[in-house]
Amino acid sequence: MKDIRLLSRSSAWLQACRRQLVVAAACGLGTAMLGLAGCGPVKLVASTNIPPPLVVKIPIGVALFVPTEFANYVHKEERWSTKWHVDLGKAQADGITRLMNAMFERVIPVDSVNAGTQVPGGVAAILEPSIEEYAFVTPRDAGSPFYAVSIKYRVNVYLPDGKLADSWGFTGYGTSPSQGLSSEAPLSTATALAMRDAGAKLAVEFREQAVMRGLLPESATADVPPQAATPPAPGAAPSVEEKKAAVPVPLPPLPAKKTSAPPKTTEDAAKEPEVEKPEVEKQDDPAKKDPEPEAIGLAPVQS
Repeated sequence: MKDIRLLSRSSAWLQACRRQLVVAAACGLGTAMLGLAGCGPVKLVASTNIPPPLVVKIPIGVALFVPTEFANYVHKEERWSTKWHVDLGKAQADGITRLMNAMFERVIPVDSVNAGTQVPGGVAAILEPSIEEYAFVTPRDAGSPFYAVSIKYRVNVYLPDGKLADSWGFTGYGTSPSQGLSSEAPLSTATALAMRDAGAKLAVEFREQAVMRGLLPESATADVPPQAATPPAPGAAPSVEEKKAAVPVPLPPLPAKKTSAPPKTTEDAAKEPEVEKPEVEKQDDPAKKDPEPEAIGLAPVQS
């Protein structure tokens, strides 16, 4: 009997221990899932690979001033009990520098917007980039399995004397599908795509702004610089534009001026060809008419 009681007690004890282990495991798993759900901070350093734009360089020299707050920009935010820390500074500073060197004939880095007059050779303008807003949406915010990012930038254009001439804003967008419980990787991908989209807009649309067209020389445009024109190959047929340019435009006749002829000299008169004068009908000389009968000694006939 005693052995049976010991066995029953031991089995009950084992079941109780088993229940405690299951509860502990469930609690541990719940705690782990809670930590993975976003209780910890999310830190990432943005990186982007913006390829050189395939555009014709604008034939002017500019100075580029990158402010410290732009080169060291960090977005900090707390949402759903999660702290977000996104470092954009280095990636966007390197990207804007590469873009400007691909867009303009000459780019000189300067330390302020008032240093344009000190650049050797001079510049047409000073460009200053700035970031106005970084915003993102998580799958929990939108109820969709995507991360979305938007970045709003602005470029200020200063004259060489430091006066503000114009300002142009543009926005880049990027999305990336979620990847399990991780937030860093999809948010980093969406951020890189947004920076790349903003760079493409800067390369294509900035040259069309009125302030940029006003800085171009008279013999050039933002799309076709003066040296881009090439002479036609020998023997090639002229284009329609060349044919139009080659057609002479008739001018109205000038009024004839009345000038008195200079007196003729003996030499001029000798050189002139003789003009045949028209024959004038000769009238009968009355003195040479046939004489009357009395004049020849004939007597009149008497009847």
